[in-house]
Amino acid sequence: MSHNKDLGDNTGDISQCPVDEETRLKWLQQQDNSNNDSSTILSTEREISGIPRTGSNGQKWVYPSEKQFYDAMTRKNFKDTNKMDMKTVIPIHNNVNERVWNYIKKWENVTSEDAFKLLSLTSFKGDSKKITPRAWIRHYILGMDLPFDRHDWQINHKLNLSSNESINIDYVIDFYMNKQQGVYLDVRPKLNSFEGCKKRLLHFLGL
Repeated sequence: MSHNKDLGDNTGDISQCPVDEETRLKWLQQQDNSNNDSSTILSTEREISGIPRTGSNGQKWVYPSEKQFYDAMTRKNFKDTNKMDMKTVIPIHNNVNERVWNYIKKWENVTSEDAFKLLSLTSFKGDSKKITPRAWIRHYILGMDLPFDRHDWQINHKLNLSSNESINIDYVIDFYMNKQQGVYLDVRPKLNSFEGCKKRLLHFLGL
């Protein structure tokens, strides 16, 4: 089942985080659930991401607090959820999303501080059951592990700071769990547009 989250107007809404609840379940399943402590006090503080939100006048996406993350999981009746996991999952969850954004900035050739203002995240979708062609080839032909999750992000890239002209570019992200290095990310533009195809070709050619 896939979930698509677009921008909301309520800055306190958990949907302001670029990861949906179904995806959080997948992240929790990667953790060791043996150390449960029901007396653990969960933080209500939320971290502001480094990812701008399209159409929000410079506002950024906001990550859920430990308590919001936990409450969302219990509402979904995820039986193995425990409070101690939140202390581990939240920092990993936030860090990985920042890494995804940094990879996207590299793909978009965004390097200067002003250029950062050109990029924003419009929408996102998580669908761990939908295997990308690259992941399929890696698994069924090369014998590699399947990713534990997959995201689709739509990025808005303004052509310049003085104009409202922009283009939308779709990205796909495969998430792999590596015991030595943690979460490994495979981030690339989709091949569903001219811009995406051009970026992939130039990258392949080393240009």
